[in-house]
Amino acid sequence: MPKIVDHNLYRIELLSKSLPIFVSKGVASVSMRELSKELGVSTGTLYHYFPTKEALFSSMVKHLVTLDAEAIHKLSEDTTSIIDIMNFISGKEMHFLNLILLAIDVKRHLSDSRELQKLVDDSFLAYETALNRFFQKETNGNGGKAFLAFFVGALFLKSKGDEDTSWIEFFEGLGYLGNLFSDQAKNID
Repeated sequence: MPKIVDHNLYRIELLSKSLPIFVSKGVASVSMRELSKELGVSTGTLYHYFPTKEALFSSMVKHLVTLDAEAIHKLSEDTTSIIDIMNFISGKEMHFLNLILLAIDVKRHLSDSRELQKLVDDSFLAYETALNRFFQKETNGNGGKAFLAFFVGALFLKSKGDEDTSWIEFFEGLGYLGNLFSDQAKNID
């Protein structure tokens, strides 16, 4: 009896397993042949699911960003605690660092691809939109963008390998800067 394959689940499995390959080799540098070898599938199988490397990469990014945005939306419905969003993000620190590294890789090495540039821009917008739902009070719609900017910067600092600052310490420092800025803005008026 032939093996029954759920093609949608198999496609998602290929997408999930592709992330570390794209991160380690670079989006522009890796070939479909290398991807198929690393994934343990034939090149024909990979082409069956994804007509090009760009289609595979784009599908992978959209899939991962959608999962993250849905998780943030769910979290925003279940809680309003900043600790919960901090725990969610710190629990997926390497995942988010990998996505940021891929975004930088695309911006640097594939700047001529409008489609991939738009993919990166749309991905950041998806995170910003999801975070805006979490930080909608008293932010005039800028809470998601501000949190995303803070998070990307903090993640880069932590990625140096010798950074032992905890996420809580980063958030406390951000609170201090917010208060300092608020106090100085009052003096300008």
